[in-house]
Amino acid sequence: MIPGILQIVIAIPPIEDFYSTPHRISFLGSRIAETLLENAGYQVRIINSLADANRKRHLPLPAALAHLSPFLISNETGRSSYFTRYHRFGEEYDAVADKITEINPSLCFISTFAFCYGESTLNLAEAIKKKWQELTVVACGAGVSVHPDYFLRDSSIDFTLSGEAETNLLPFIGYITDKSSDPGLVPGLGYKNKGQRIFNMVDPPTDSSTIQPVLALTGETKHAVYYTASVSRGCNSACRFCANHLVHGRSFRGAEPDRVAAQVGALPNAAEGKTVCFNFEDDNLLCDMPRFREIIRICRKRFPGARFTTENGIDYRLMNDEICSELIDAGFIQFNFTLASVDDTVLQQETRHGSTNRYNALLALCRKSGCKVITYIICGFPEDTKETISRSFRFLIEKETAIGISLFYPVPGLSGFRDLKTFDTLSPRLCCGSSAWPWNNSLSTETLVTAFRISRVINCMHSFNLTDQEHEVITRTIETGSLHTMVKDKGKRRVVEVPRQDKELVRMVFSSTAVLI
Repeated sequence: MIPGILQIVIAIPPIEDFYSTPHRISFLGSRIAETLLENAGYQVRIINSLADANRKRHLPLPAALAHLSPFLISNETGRSSYFTRYHRFGEEYDAVADKITEINPSLCFISTFAFCYGESTLNLAEAIKKKWQELTVVACGAGVSVHPDYFLRDSSIDFTLSGEAETNLLPFIGYITDKSSDPGLVPGLGYKNKGQRIFNMVDPPTDSSTIQPVLALTGETKHAVYYTASVSRGCNSACRFCANHLVHGRSFRGAEPDRVAAQVGALPNAAEGKTVCFNFEDDNLLCDMPRFREIIRICRKRFPGARFTTENGIDYRLMNDEICSELIDAGFIQFNFTLASVDDTVLQQETRHGSTNRYNALLALCRKSGCKVITYIICGFPEDTKETISRSFRFLIEKETAIGISLFYPVPGLSGFRDLKTFDTLSPRLCCGSSAWPWNNSLSTETLVTAFRISRVINCMHSFNLTDQEHEVITRTIETGSLHTMVKDKGKRRVVEVPRQDKELVRMVFSSTAVLI
């Protein structure tokens, strides 16, 4: 251990958004950093402001999202609804800063897993500096790596670290404990020198021998224990809309199975009668099926009745009937497939291929096996039109699948958004799918929000145990060609027409649809 560092804090700031997904809030990057530092002999504390993932506080709609105000319906409710309120999920910034300063650390990292939440990182840094100006604060994580200058130009941030923790974390600790060393030797370091902001080159990506796999407990119920895992990096594909390569590179690398086995072996025994469920957040595990097969075997050996999901998506294009059946037999209970679009022109422009025939075959196999499927489409590509979006909806409306819709948003450095000056005059909040910002000027905010609502209505059509009001929402939407929703009115629910919507898109989707209820 290098002398001088007595205690290191890794802080996870609150999230400000319309919604959160508590069972997926795992912050795996912070846990990787914690493991690397502890293995090097340092004392580490993670201060997780989202430890109580259900804690939230209603916030006024931020100025950056004022364009959404006409689409928010007061007292809207039900499964077909849009967002209604903006929230801060997690503790207050001052409360988190108090916890950090009470520990009296020598160094504080703030982990930022997505650029869209960059303002939360700066708010926490400012709260920390107000209480302890001398504490060194480092912004890091995937959200920082794509645009470190956004963070370093803030006076509350002393350093930024870009790239993978395995390549830069310990070299940075070596620098910070020995000020006579050269900061230019630390890969991915951003620092200030005589009024200038300087950013070092990021090291080449990790390889299989250096990737630190990670497993995190994300929930527990009376019947199950839930873990989220990451056991790989990178992607061989070149889809223009995906930001995976910006931090993890263009080549797929899987962690060594023995490292995964060590992580799985260290998990506590589940209480009698509880099922252990693993959610893999990796995008491309099927790129190395033998390695993935071995990882599943390791999990099932430790927990024979284990169940599996891949909620961040699994590439159906790398899956055939045999692989699909093998995964279901191994314990997969749900697949999240990303179609992106069913329009060949859109897919070609996004340098992504697709096969609706393969998708249909896999969906039929999953249906027969009782495995759930969520199918994701993306709305707002540069090439998108109302016709391309309605075509995707019409393709899925009669399929036995839930629809997940992602409204397009860029990450700094993504194709078409490599000029970082684009993000200097816009709030990072707009780089969030829930902002429905028309980044490509192909579809308006009204059309994007309408598409989101349409996906919710179709999912209701596919649901069981509908209420009378939900039946009415679906029926009136189809019969009138205008979206309807539910609102609470004096303790009761009533069905109303959505005041702001793209009725042309609604009619294009539902014009030939029979009432399937």
